[in-house]
Amino acid sequence: MKIKILLTISTLLLLCSACRSQSNTGTPTVLETNTPPTINSTSTNTTDGVIKISTTTSEPSFTPSPEQPTITPSPTLEIQPVDATCIENSNVRSWPGKGGDNLGGLIFGNPVKVLARNISGVWYLIGYENSPMRRGWVRSSAIYLRGYADLLPIAIEDQNHNLSFLAPTRWTIFGTPLPLPTLSGGTTLTSATISQSADVRVCPTISCMIIAYLHPGDKIILNGKEGQNEWARFIYPSGPDGVGWIASNFASPEPGAFSDLPSYDELGNLITPEPPTSTPDPNMSPTPTTTATSTQAGPLAEITGPTSVYSLQSSLSSVIGTLQTGDKINITSESLNHIWFEVQYPANTTGRGFISTKYIRKLGDFRYLHYTDSNGTPVPTP
Repeated sequence: MKIKILLTISTLLLLCSACRSQSNTGTPTVLETNTPPTINSTSTNTTDGVIKISTTTSEPSFTPSPEQPTITPSPTLEIQPVDATCIENSNVRSWPGKGGDNLGGLIFGNPVKVLARNISGVWYLIGYENSPMRRGWVRSSAIYLRGYADLLPIAIEDQNHNLSFLAPTRWTIFGTPLPLPTLSGGTTLTSATISQSADVRVCPTISCMIIAYLHPGDKIILNGKEGQNEWARFIYPSGPDGVGWIASNFASPEPGAFSDLPSYDELGNLITPEPPTSTPDPNMSPTPTTTATSTQAGPLAEITGPTSVYSLQSSLSSVIGTLQTGDKINITSESLNHIWFEVQYPANTTGRGFISTKYIRKLGDFRYLHYTDSNGTPVPTP
């Protein structure tokens, strides 16, 4: 009798074990996927220096959808600091220029977090705890960036130290680039011949993305310029909007090739010239007009290099003229950030213009020169 009871108990235990084993079969990932994932956004530097942002999605849905989900880009540009190292003792300034206030310095070997670059890429915006704004500007030549400068956001800082950011232009050519167009007889287009291997960029600064290369002997059709002809815009079918940019010193243009070409700023945007002043009809009665206030003459200065005269304190404003090396001009005021001089310029309707301070050699007494804001309005001396 005891033996039968033991056998019965053993049989029941075996049956329970089999049931337990059978209940554990199935897909273990079902339990795993029912656990909501953690929303997390991280920035990592890959071995090739490219900054990648990895973001997990919100709680998943297990209901099948007949359409693929659409990824909507965020309207806010997220700034991801990039690791870098100081390779040259350098000052940290409040503004991207030598006229900015000295906030402190970096020494060789200091680790740096780079946040953005200025339009030209000559200055980097970095995190800097010793600054009241917790940031500062340092020359890019003093920084070794563990990444690509052309992927950095573009920082624009106004007179009140308010920052705005622009996403850099990015472009990828898949496969073999389209052939360069050729000039036909009787055309009025301007051409140039590549004199040495040249990088093709998406905009006219050394920090703009390189998308292709040109070789000596290649012929290009020019359709724009930047600055004092430092950069040439040309027809490039595989580029954004069918154009590309190269440094002008890599090409041999035709004589006077740049004279009639439209001008573009450092972002590649067309600079619209100011409309010409119409000539009044001498047979008509003159219409009363507002006379431009003459700008009071200031200390004399000499131009040390060819420079553009702008309508405002910005290289993105309209170019109203040019000055050449050796020209003498009167300085009427200085910008608060010490980057711009207001000059007496009768060719403009306002009687004034703005030039960069780096092209000036002072000849007169600048001690009593007053300051102006970004609109050219006089302000108290800081």
